[in-house]
Amino acid sequence: MPCSPITPLRRAAFVLALALLAGCGGKPVPAHHAVDTHPDDACAVCGMYLDGSPGPRAEAWISGRVKPLVFDSTRDFFAYVLQPENQASLQELFVQDSARIDWQQPAHAAASFIDARTASYVAWQPLAGSMGPTLAPFASRTVAEAFVREHGGAVLGFAEITPALVATLDYRCPARATGAHSTLQCLAAPTPSLGLSSHPQAAPSPAHPHPHP
Repeated sequence: MPCSPITPLRRAAFVLALALLAGCGGKPVPAHHAVDTHPDDACAVCGMYLDGSPGPRAEAWISGRVKPLVFDSTRDFFAYVLQPENQASLQELFVQDSARIDWQQPAHAAASFIDARTASYVAWQPLAGSMGPTLAPFASRTVAEAFVREHGGAVLGFAEITPALVATLDYRCPARATGAHSTLQCLAAPTPSLGLSSHPQAAPSPAHPHPHP
């Protein structure tokens, strides 16, 4: 039985069907990854250059941008991502793992960054970031808890960090936790005799918390 000729209408329907199949079977847009930072990168919040700033940094991919926003501290990072007007455009978020960096001279390598949404954060800890008190992120909650036992503070998840907490963040536990943190267990920082400087700006790196004799 001879085949029926393909009419223009059938040809158009065939092309449309192929396009739909390609769309259904096509791969999703690849997720963004952390990228290397550079000394002359400027923080998206405070405008300061990364060069010479202590403490972990962060990156935020925003829809419509070809490069992520860079932050010189996790405090500035949360000040940005927690703003309601920024929520809809947020994509992948990254912070540096405090266990992988020298606190005073953080690395610029992409490999030092971890998923911000799954990281554990130590708040009210005594090590200073670029803009003062900051949050120390860790890939492992167990490592974060060990950091707290040595340096003080409290371990929080990404969703537990609020604008109010960021705005009032300090080097010491709050006198009384409020709201969602009313039952939070915050350990006081050790005394300077245990190896921590009483001056937060001079606090040693988490990788080498005790100065050599």
